[in-house]
Amino acid sequence: MPGKRRILSIAVSALLLTPAAEAAPTWDCRASASGGWDCYKDGVLVAPEPTVAVQPAPDAEKPAPKPEVATQPASEVAAQPEPKPEVAAQPVPVPLAAPEQQPEPKPQPTPRTPHQPEVATLQDPAPTSEQPTPGAEFAAIDSGLNWAQCSPGEGFDTLPITTLEGDQTQISADGAEFIRDQDLAIFSGAVEARQGDQILHAQRVEYNNVDDTLHAEQKVLFAQPGLRVGGASADLHLGTNSGTLQGVEYRLIDRAARGGADSAEIIDRDRSRYTNISYTTCRPGNSDWLIEAAELELDRASGVGTARNAKVSFKGVPFAYAPYLSFPIDDRRKSGLLTPSIGYSDSNGADISLPYYFNLAPNYDLTLTPRIMSERGLMLGGEFRYLLEQHSGELRAELLPSDSASSAHDERGSLSLRANGDPATRWHYDVNLNHVSDDDYFDDLGGSLAVSSTTTLERRADLAYHGNGWHTLGRVQNFQTLGTTAESYDRLPQLLFDMNRPDQTLGLTYHLRGEYVSFDKSSGVTGERLDLYPALSLPLRRSWGFLTPKLGVRYTSYDLEDQAPGLEDDPTRTTATLSVDSELYFERETNWFGDAITQTLEPRLYYLYTPHEDQNALPDFDTAEHGFSFASLFRENRFSGADKVGDANQLTLALTSRNLDRRTGEEFLRASLGQIYYFSDREVQLQSSSGSGSGSGSGSVDTDDSSAFVAEVAARISRNWRTGAGLQWNPHLDDETEKAAFAVNYNNGEGHLFNFAYRFDDGDYEKTDISASLPLNHQWNLVGRWDYSLMHSATMEAFAGVEYDSCCWSSRLVLRQHRIDANAEPDIGIFLQLELTGLTSLGDRIDQFLEDGILGYTSDPTNSVGYHP
Repeated sequence: MPGKRRILSIAVSALLLTPAAEAAPTWDCRASASGGWDCYKDGVLVAPEPTVAVQPAPDAEKPAPKPEVATQPASEVAAQPEPKPEVAAQPVPVPLAAPEQQPEPKPQPTPRTPHQPEVATLQDPAPTSEQPTPGAEFAAIDSGLNWAQCSPGEGFDTLPITTLEGDQTQISADGAEFIRDQDLAIFSGAVEARQGDQILHAQRVEYNNVDDTLHAEQKVLFAQPGLRVGGASADLHLGTNSGTLQGVEYRLIDRAARGGADSAEIIDRDRSRYTNISYTTCRPGNSDWLIEAAELELDRASGVGTARNAKVSFKGVPFAYAPYLSFPIDDRRKSGLLTPSIGYSDSNGADISLPYYFNLAPNYDLTLTPRIMSERGLMLGGEFRYLLEQHSGELRAELLPSDSASSAHDERGSLSLRANGDPATRWHYDVNLNHVSDDDYFDDLGGSLAVSSTTTLERRADLAYHGNGWHTLGRVQNFQTLGTTAESYDRLPQLLFDMNRPDQTLGLTYHLRGEYVSFDKSSGVTGERLDLYPALSLPLRRSWGFLTPKLGVRYTSYDLEDQAPGLEDDPTRTTATLSVDSELYFERETNWFGDAITQTLEPRLYYLYTPHEDQNALPDFDTAEHGFSFASLFRENRFSGADKVGDANQLTLALTSRNLDRRTGEEFLRASLGQIYYFSDREVQLQSSSGSGSGSGSGSVDTDDSSAFVAEVAARISRNWRTGAGLQWNPHLDDETEKAAFAVNYNNGEGHLFNFAYRFDDGDYEKTDISASLPLNHQWNLVGRWDYSLMHSATMEAFAGVEYDSCCWSSRLVLRQHRIDANAEPDIGIFLQLELTGLTSLGDRIDQFLEDGILGYTSDPTNSVGYHP
């Protein structure tokens, strides 16, 4: 730009020899208005010469110049003519362009072999005997990059780059020479050019002020945050942001990726073209997997890259090829094939899915997935997604026109819709609709690695409004029941209101819960129910404990159809509930195995009173008894739903003790014990079957004067070991243990895992569950799980597998046996996954399956197989 002056700061080091007590002077040279140079030596203007040449002054006491520094004899520049006046308008060095900004190439070096993407090919044109081994001089391209850790993060960062303000370009070198009649600046010996957050290193750099071009050669290295590029030579046209690099090697810091190309041509700021390019996330010296293309074009304006004659190889064996490939290079999505899924099982045979993605618009898309099962036939699946400013959703569907493996089912399919949004301030809706063609759909077609235990499919639509301290919800809901599952009631509709207003008059908290619902199903009692429960509580909290009395009244009325003979069609119920919850906190400081800890003692009393109310005429629409646990010792109602309100006159006594790390607050040990003492019999019980009947006559009255004891213990045995146990012991039964659970877990944070669990529920199940992950070294890992039913003497699920991780790729192989229930025949499957780090994953999602099946397992390489301390 005419009239704009650029500053060129030159730090001259080895070539400018001064007495030992003096520092090397700093040269600051600027283009003058007449087209020459104004050079300042240590801040003092030096009279301009016809040619400015920085040369070593002979001095026997000075060290010899560096061997690689090239200097020119003074005779070559001693009698240069004055530059033409019109050159004065040309600027001195302008901002450095990224390696994507270069013009026509100079004669190219010997082409690089695609399978040798090492920086060793980037050598000086004429190496001397004193040079390091080939490639060593370019070690800076990997400075600060710890490739051994397998992923970006700490130890894989760009070295700090001092950012220069504005468009100033600063160049430092061992030697500098200025030829005014050619408007040429030549820098040699460890040249470093900086602009903004970009750095260019080379052994020789020429800047032509007339053409506004820069030529760099010998050990060329360009760096900016997130990117490093090395080359044998570079030609940059700074004015047009174009240029070329030859013999290119690059590092993508943020993705821990690298590669190379024979040449890179930068067409303009947005477009670039590469020949014989490669890409991998494997560490230098290893190219286990590699993407190669004869030609690659990138257009950052459109966010699209195109490759010609592209192939993906693994262990030197190509397994994917495309004569033409178009793909996104940023967050903008593009239509195309996604990663296929490959699996095998006894029921489906070979199972292959090949999804294709359609980018219909920035805020909605479609994925179609043909799925071929050798035993069943061809299935087509689809997923449509949309995302608006205040709404989102997805629609999924699958269709198998003819199932060759099933005589009971021919055409099979499924449909699912999830949608939610905020149509207005404080309003929110949520929709969840699901349907399958038959009861066995999930067992046969629901996924190769997971057998769904779903017995009902929900169809629900909610509309909610959130006020200040209250909210309301409108809902319609019904269910598709699968197999022999009992039919559930539909809610058509359900209206809910809930309010909690703390800090009201005298510190009271106002509570109100209301519900209206219409229940329907194909058989049995149906009808409407209205339930209102207002209450007042007075929370009194101090640092040493709390006391919370609460009083509430519950009113419930019905309008029923098909009620059993002799029972009312419009029964009502009114009950009152009084509760007082209190707890004290005692602490003391002590030591536990040498650690300074705080030990607590937390006694808790909970009194509950609800008088008995005859509920014989009330149906059981949605009522069940809460499972008994430590938390259930403090419930107001032992039943869920509104159809039953349990009569109660009882006191809960519970005690909890904790050992806490005094410095961090971490819990070393927690032990809890509690029991309910009853002052009256519990007459309200569940009916033996739903529909109609007595709320207290069908079930037997509970006359025990106390509940079962409930005990829970959780402990951190050491840094890596943790254990927990729970016991429900009933002194009123001959077989006194009703429930029991025990678990122990080992996790050293480096992939070594061991989990053992025992669970017992009298009359329902007794089982053991063992799982483990055992790294053999930094590459090999063994995984397994065994879920065994002691009640049925049968293995419910067992799998064993092996993982291999080489940092840039990993593979998992799992053999699995499982059964739907104890009486079913087991299904056996073999599953394989190949994951190319930073590219794609082929096969079944075994990593997700292992995370679900092994407590503590993660596919993160820093915590599982491939962990590197």
